[in-house]
Amino acid sequence: MLEEMPRPITRARLASQIDRPRLGPANRLLVALPPEDLLSLRAQLERVPLIEGAVLCQDENSARRVYFVESGVVSLTAAFQNGTTAEMATVGREGMVGIGSLLGADIALGYYMVQAPGLALTMEASRFRAALHASPPFLAVCQAYARAFLGLAVQMAACNSVHSAEQRCARRLLMSHDRQDGDTFALKQEVLARSLGVWRCTATVAAGALRRAGLIRYSRGVVTVLDRRGLEAASCECYQMIRDQFARLLPGTYQEVPARGYEHPLQQTHGRSPRRPLAARLQLVPNP
Repeated sequence: MLEEMPRPITRARLASQIDRPRLGPANRLLVALPPEDLLSLRAQLERVPLIEGAVLCQDENSARRVYFVESGVVSLTAAFQNGTTAEMATVGREGMVGIGSLLGADIALGYYMVQAPGLALTMEASRFRAALHASPPFLAVCQAYARAFLGLAVQMAACNSVHSAEQRCARRLLMSHDRQDGDTFALKQEVLARSLGVWRCTATVAAGALRRAGLIRYSRGVVTVLDRRGLEAASCECYQMIRDQFARLLPGTYQEVPARGYEHPLQQTHGRSPRRPLAARLQLVPNP
């Protein structure tokens, strides 16, 4: 029996999901906000498709917008004169593109390119900075993410210089798996090679070793994770260090996002004390 392949993510499919004004965000940072703070951002956020290969911003251009990823993967990448590239960090539904605006800079921190298509909520950088000053919970959440993201970039830089291609491949597949709702996701070999900073043939060999070990199925640009624990064992320690850091700074990063709308009311607790939102549990840093 032929295995059913996942439906391809096309522009038409992405466009059909954009105009959903009453759907709540799938982005972990926005979900963490108290309902009233999320409502205040509603009019400034626009849902847009993330098209594979699209460049959202790069270091020589002004970063005019920020993006809160809902699905897909955006890569912060360095390019070299010999044509090779190295992935310095990735952004999925746990984060945002544009932390330079959070740090008060108008220049992007690097070259951000969509590696896996999806959706994002975007707003102008100037309005983003104004929202940070207006909402201490929003500022706290974004600052916590900035610390986690910079730690991710540092860890990946060290990983790329020390660990084998097979270990880094396992780490990259685990990070992609964390950003999916199932065990199957699209990942082209050329994208994997760019992510690992190696030639395509090297990426093919690394993925082939994981496939022969029975950890994954990889065919025609589609990965299925068969043995999650085995894949974690095949990865270097960097994956768990990155995951632990996000879990510490942003509790709930790896939990399922509840379905709720922008106009989500304050729920009745029937005598129980409501759990404070993540933003309220983070240490608030006063506006400068």
